Amino acid sequence: MARAWRQNKNHVVRNIFCFGCLFVLPLLVLAAVLYSKSKNVESLPVHSELSGQKSYDSPHRLSHLIILIMSDPTKSATRNAIRETWLSVNHKDVKHLFIMGSKGLAQTVHQNLLEENLSHHDLVILESINESYTSLTAKTLAGFQWLHSNHKFNFVLKCDDDSFVRISPLIGELHQQPQSQLYWGFFKGGSSVFQKGKWKENDWFLCDTYLPYALGGGYILSSDLVEFVAKNAPLLQQYKSEDVSVGVWLSPLKIHRVHDVRFDTEFKSRGCYNDYLITHKQSANEMREKHANLINAGKMCQSELRARYSYDYNWTVLPSKCCKKFDPELP
Repeated sequence: MARAWRQNKNHVVRNIFCFGCLFVLPLLVLAAVLYSKSKNVESLPVHSELSGQKSYDSPHRLSHLIILIMSDPTKSATRNAIRETWLSVNHKDVKHLFIMGSKGLAQTVHQNLLEENLSHHDLVILESINESYTSLTAKTLAGFQWLHSNHKFNFVLKCDDDSFVRISPLIGELHQQPQSQLYWGFFKGGSSVFQKGKWKENDWFLCDTYLPYALGGGYILSSDLVEFVAKNAPLLQQYKSEDVSVGVWLSPLKIHRVHDVRFDTEFKSRGCYNDYLITHKQSANEMREKHANLINAGKMCQSELRARYSYDYNWTVLPSKCCKKFDPELP
């Protein structure tokens, strides 16, 4: 009797053990798989540009467009106006960064930047750059280098903090452009080299005029061109004008140069047209007005107006003749 009881007990124990295995083993396998996957995930440092650490996106995350906005450390009010207007239109594939230099910066200004970045997390401080107009080319080049090292992206829009950008139509148009080797903006060619004033080019010796370049109020480069510039930075001659410099750096390359009259990016705005994708030389109040018009009326300009004539760039002639035919029908 006792023997039969022991046999029955052992049989029950074996059944319980086997029954438990049906549930426990799959859980153990699942745990092993999850652990194995976690071992393959790369641990990346947290963004902390102002604290001197490098910032990285996940290698699997891709920002379609990164907007680099050249800004002065003291112009926090202007940055806030941009955040409240054209940057308030959110796009999951768009990231913005304000680029500025901090070399020789007053401690109070630097502290203000720290506090601003704690609130907005969108400042890139280049500690090797002295903030001034004469260092704009170095700042742009360093910004491209930093961007190439720290982010994955398809395109970069470089613009100034006095430019107003209509992000939604810009993204729509960007999909229609070449997706690589793209240099897109409002081009100028055959311009006389500045011999005096703050734009004087002491180091220019290439030819009697500037090479074709997209004006600096705003232009777009595909990531492969940013990579080219970033990797060759130590060999690149820097000229006084940042946009002229970019045109020179890219001049020997076989790329898509796209001239677009919807980029109102010259030293002075050509007026107000609802077709404009970027409008340069805008005050904070003008940005707020344009933004309010877009929200309330669905168009940027209450009434379109022309201050200067535009042109289509003629790529079939030499630069000295490229841009002579002003067209009153163009915005």
